[in-house]
Amino acid sequence: MKYRNTYIFLLTLCMLAMSLSLSAQNKRMAETEKDSVKLFQGIDISYDLAGTVMRMVSDYGQYEAAVRCNLRNRFFPTIEFGIGDANHKEDLVTGIAGKVRAPYGRIGMDFNMAKRKNDNYRILVGARYGFTSFKTEIDGVVEDPYWGGKDRFQFDIDRCKFHWIELLFAVDGRLWGPVRLGWSVRYRRKVSVSDTGLNNLWYVPGFGKNGNKIGATFNVMVSL
Repeated sequence: MKYRNTYIFLLTLCMLAMSLSLSAQNKRMAETEKDSVKLFQGIDISYDLAGTVMRMVSDYGQYEAAVRCNLRNRFFPTIEFGIGDANHKEDLVTGIAGKVRAPYGRIGMDFNMAKRKNDNYRILVGARYGFTSFKTEIDGVVEDPYWGGKDRFQFDIDRCKFHWIELLFAVDGRLWGPVRLGWSVRYRRKVSVSDTGLNNLWYVPGFGKNGNKIGATFNVMVSL
């Protein structure tokens, strides 16, 4: 019985020592893998196809590109810039038409939520701050309530400065070599707007239709 208890005790010590050794080895491997990922992993250059298609099939859209920096495959500082374009024909209800074409920009950060950050696929959450400055051309037809008939009017709204923020959820993955595809869904909220003399701007470059808080992009990108 004495030898049996001694044997069990030694066996337990050996198993405990092996367990501690494996745990230390796994920890060293994890630290080595973490340290092996360099801070700068490259730059992604992308273009939003959704905005271009939207402009082709409707009376508004945007032409947008972006540059983002890859830090440890986890953090992605991003700059987005483009030109918003709208040519809203005469509205069936109000009889008002509007035209605007102006540049805009956004700056922000994305964070890769994927458990395996070095994988070919990324799950991103992020935020943006956007700004644009533009003029709007308004024209339309109004009915004269006294004499009857219709009169056409046209005027330009003074330059408007528009600020907004965005929260986004995005997914992208490697298609072939350095080429990646991805999409994003965004919640937009106006921060401030200068006095334009018009309460509701129909379209804001980079923001989209005024009052529409949800937007989306579909991007093709190249990793350098």
